[in-house]
Amino acid sequence: MSFDIVIKDGFVFDGSGAPRVRGDLAISDGRVVEIGRVNHREADRVIDATDLHVAPGFVDLHTHYDAQVFWDPYCTLSGWHGITSVAIGNCGFGFAPVSPDMREYAMKSMVRVEAIPYESMAQGMPWDWVTFPEYLDSLDRTPKAMNVLPYVPVGPMLLEVLGVDDAKAGRMPTDAEHEELAKLLRASMDAGGCGWSAQRLPPTGPAAVQRDWDGTPMPTDMMNDETARVLARVLAERNQGVIQMTLTTDDIKHDLAHLEEIASISGRPLL
Repeated sequence: MSFDIVIKDGFVFDGSGAPRVRGDLAISDGRVVEIGRVNHREADRVIDATDLHVAPGFVDLHTHYDAQVFWDPYCTLSGWHGITSVAIGNCGFGFAPVSPDMREYAMKSMVRVEAIPYESMAQGMPWDWVTFPEYLDSLDRTPKAMNVLPYVPVGPMLLEVLGVDDAKAGRMPTDAEHEELAKLLRASMDAGGCGWSAQRLPPTGPAAVQRDWDGTPMPTDMMNDETARVLARVLAERNQGVIQMTLTTDDIKHDLAHLEEIASISGRPLL
């Protein structure tokens, strides 16, 4: 039997939790077809992995490569350390939906909270989108060495539906606005979103450390509990998705109860 690639004499981890074994790994048509002792003379390419670890790619669950992936297909530094899949859109931060007049605002926010250079974003992103589905289409067109798992960030949705002032003031959305937020999330999930994310560190709490570029709270820091419930119900409708939410107010009993409530409403994992 011939193989495209044989990785020989490495310590093989199969991802099951079983102890490592020294052996070879054969690949054909992009798939692992044999593990053990393989006749590497039948391979088109042989990689000597003596005393090296051969393992499935790792998943980086918390990144902010939403912009960087457009100019860095390896998502450096993650790609240097055996990571082959990254989750983006964490903390409710992201670049969609973002209308053209809000692009500078979005980039300034990411300079402040994630230390991404403004010029890198301005020059490195094609900005050929407004909506989250359009952002994912642009991401699909971009050559990448990584699998990308995109959360739908709640911050841009709040700014889109409520506007900057009302979102930052923590105004409770009306029923119609909550339905618009749910509609945006449904469309984003239909397009490939893996769930939704929100950082909720209100200025009255002990962990208000992630202020926006102008010194005000991030939109999700002022997000109401009812908004989280509305978005959790969208995932429940679909029995799909994951919630990534950081919640620290001045009332830890409330925080724990609310996290349990959101997990219960959605029926989905909460990170």
